[in-house]
Amino acid sequence: MSVLAGALVALRYLTVLPLPRSRVAGDLGRAAGWFPVVGLGLGGCLALASIAVDRVVPPGVGGMLLVALWAGLTGGLHLDGLADTCDGLGGSWSRERALSIMRDARSGPYGVTAIVLVLGLKAAALASLPEGLAWKVLVLAPVLGRAGPLLLVRLCPPARQEGAGHALAAGSGWPALVTGSLVAVLTSVALLGAWGALALGGSGLLAWGLAAHLRRRLGGFTGDTLGALVEVTEAGVLTLAVSLDFLELG
Repeated sequence: MSVLAGALVALRYLTVLPLPRSRVAGDLGRAAGWFPVVGLGLGGCLALASIAVDRVVPPGVGGMLLVALWAGLTGGLHLDGLADTCDGLGGSWSRERALSIMRDARSGPYGVTAIVLVLGLKAAALASLPEGLAWKVLVLAPVLGRAGPLLLVRLCPPARQEGAGHALAAGSGWPALVTGSLVAVLTSVALLGAWGALALGGSGLLAWGLAAHLRRRLGGFTGDTLGALVEVTEAGVLTLAVSLDFLELG
């Protein structure tokens, strides 16, 4: 796969842009190194939007509008994965039953609650951040959110022999992880310095913890759990930024 083709596959998979789909299962995996770069582009769009939003509406409304744009740019892909993951892992189901629930297009109480909490947390965090910090965190969060899955697929096997998770694992390797990690490290340090390094480390620990849980619970990861990791990582980065800003001001 050429560099351009990999970038197009990553953009098509992670955004609503009408670009060509991957042709074979391995294409998605070979495009995985581009995931944090796509996150950087999404973050740039959100940062520009935040500068405009801050000038026309109050912070609370602005936070909600930015979260809506965030979900719209990705087509709600990761939110769907978050809901399915929480529905499957929320009860004391067997492995087979949990995987079956995660295939169901309908969202149950665990999934709906998770979406509401994550979106609400993102909006509240954005409303609480000062403008000078908000745009930096908006750039960083999507990058780290899309670097986490690259680590997760190296830490545990796919739980199914088909689907997006298996396709990602089929072609993704250490080069994708190294490339994505390099983008994540440079972005973190360039934007937030030591704070960025802390956010980077926290996102890595989150991916490691989820991988350990998924190995025990499902025998591996699925495409839904990758989407859940994206959403939780993004919300976690925003929350960490608010906490550090609060402690520094205090």
